[in-house]
Amino acid sequence: MTNWEPDIENRSGPRYLALADALSDDMAAGRLKAGDRLPTHRDLAWRLGVTVGTVSRAYAEAERRGLTSGEVGRGTYVRSMANAAINHVLSNKEQEDEDTVHMNFAFPPPGREENYIPEILTNLAQDPQTASNFGYQPQGGSWRHRIAGARWIEQSGLTSVDPEHVVLTAGAHHGMTVALSAITRPGDRIVTEALTYPGIQAISRVLGLRIEGLAMDAEGIIPDAFEAACRSNDIKALYCVPTCQNPTTKTMSTARREAIAEVAQRYNVAVVEDDVFGRFVEAPPAPISSYLPDLGYYVTSLTKAVAPGLRVGYVAGPRAATDRLTTAIRATCWMASPLTAEIAARWIESGTSEEILANRRREGRARRAIAMEVLSAWDKDCADDSTFMWLHLPDPWRTGDFAAAAAKQGVSVTSAEAFTVGRLETPHAVRVCFGQPTNRHSLRSGLETLNKILRGEAADYYLAVV
Repeated sequence: MTNWEPDIENRSGPRYLALADALSDDMAAGRLKAGDRLPTHRDLAWRLGVTVGTVSRAYAEAERRGLTSGEVGRGTYVRSMANAAINHVLSNKEQEDEDTVHMNFAFPPPGREENYIPEILTNLAQDPQTASNFGYQPQGGSWRHRIAGARWIEQSGLTSVDPEHVVLTAGAHHGMTVALSAITRPGDRIVTEALTYPGIQAISRVLGLRIEGLAMDAEGIIPDAFEAACRSNDIKALYCVPTCQNPTTKTMSTARREAIAEVAQRYNVAVVEDDVFGRFVEAPPAPISSYLPDLGYYVTSLTKAVAPGLRVGYVAGPRAATDRLTTAIRATCWMASPLTAEIAARWIESGTSEEILANRRREGRARRAIAMEVLSAWDKDCADDSTFMWLHLPDPWRTGDFAAAAAKQGVSVTSAEAFTVGRLETPHAVRVCFGQPTNRHSLRSGLETLNKILRGEAADYYLAVV
């Protein structure tokens, strides 16, 4: 832990903002370096003569700016100035214009869903039963909506799904929160891939969980690494993305899934399986949850495959866990929106969801082909049906510096720092998403800018971070 004690006496404005500004200045001046652990809230409050709440707000503001990251039970750590520069650029509303090519979020490729919206809204408006979807429903969802959810899950590869043990959530992110809330208690340990979906780290902080990253190979989590963690610690759950892993695009083979399930079974560790990208893959292996009827929590949604704005997700858990899942839903949002769940159910029943998904798949493959062409000279991971790429950076690029350079050139990508669990070593790579640009021309333009930066041909490509 550092002995950092900033001078905020001569700074104007609220004390917490003055403290966050001082942190930024000291990072820029080199007095604080990436990886430094900051004083505890209570210790710094005592040194500066301010309240603990002031320090807490300052640290929260610093994390919002990308200056720091918090780890439950371990403290607050300084991040790189490059990361702060990226966060500043991407949060600046003046940058959110038509000249910026956004490839930092895993949006699904366009699916022509706008062609299906008028009909569904007209049918809902004319149906007298629609009014019931504006009232309260069971926390786990109405029976009809759960049947539709079970059908969607079975179309995703998990067979013999009982609707009684399917619950509706407000998207997959909420589904992960619900599943972990049902499995864990504050202070528990969970494990995940060493590089993983950033949202799971945010969820872990909110739930007070300790999260550890596991070593990966070409297929994802290494079973021996999972077993070693289970043997040395009391692990409550594994969170993983077995199909088209975010951000590396890796997919576990059937043998790997069986091996992971065997370890989970032996150590009685629940597995929260995030399968939001699985529907983009042709004939993926059976979900891990197929092998874990008493420990598997299968989480999916319509977000990536059909419509992000519907915010409809489904969790299929063990029979004994349904009541706990329902309790977690009641505690976090009371219930998923019945109206959007009704739209999802009708689209699933009519086959519209499959039509939209087919459109997204076709567009996704076309966009991937463009990305593979433009960035053909560079080392990368990009599965056949992936809607994003894990781009390995050549020497001397560092992940934060490259993302900041791209942002300065009007292209947003995501630094590997966002996916790295805890204080594990961050690889020199960035995630590049294909679905977010409004059209293929914009996508190609952004990719060509990245290519120029990598080749050293873009103006100010080196980007001195200040």
